[in-house]
Amino acid sequence: MTRNRKQTANVIAEVKDPQVLITRQQYIQDIKVRWQIHQTEINNLVEDVRKVVNVCSPYVQKALNFLTEKYQQVSAKYAAH
Repeated sequence: MTRNRKQTANVIAEVKDPQVLITRQQYIQDIKVRWQIHQTEINNLVEDVRKVVNVCSPYVQKALNFLTEKYQQVSAKYAAH
């Protein structure tokens, strides 16, 4: 089965001047508001991560202590041989 190449379309696009939807002052104010929202969200994220670390740290510490104890037992066992 042979393939035929499609012909390219002859499209001419008109470029129009962009419409001004908001003023420069409104744009700057919008950026400031978005930055404040961003900062609030980042602060909330940091607070949540701190809470997770505080909840998880005792469990991690317990696991590390357990592993250290088992490692010392195994090391002592093989050092005795």
